[in-house]
Amino acid sequence: MRPDPGRDLQDAAIAAMDAQARGRERLRLSTRGRLLAWAQADAAGPASELERAEFLLRCLYPELSATSLGQILGQLAEAQARGEWHGFRRPEYPDPGD
Repeated sequence: MRPDPGRDLQDAAIAAMDAQARGRERLRLSTRGRLLAWAQADAAGPASELERAEFLLRCLYPELSATSLGQILGQLAEAQARGEWHGFRRPEYPDPGD
């Protein structure tokens, strides 16, 4: 995977912030990433809840090993079979511009 050419600039800008500003920026970036992942899942079209879960986990946690991902998906499948899991709930976020 090619490195993000703007990552160094972003890291430097965040490093220059005070702790409170870094916290706000972390929340803003995290929220934006989740919104983008759900938008991509929507654009991918209909999928089972397990397929959507796998897609979202891969988008949000690209460093997750195949073994760990498989274990998580197995646990979700078992919970779904018991009627205890019905898919990830779409988060409701405030406007990222706030």
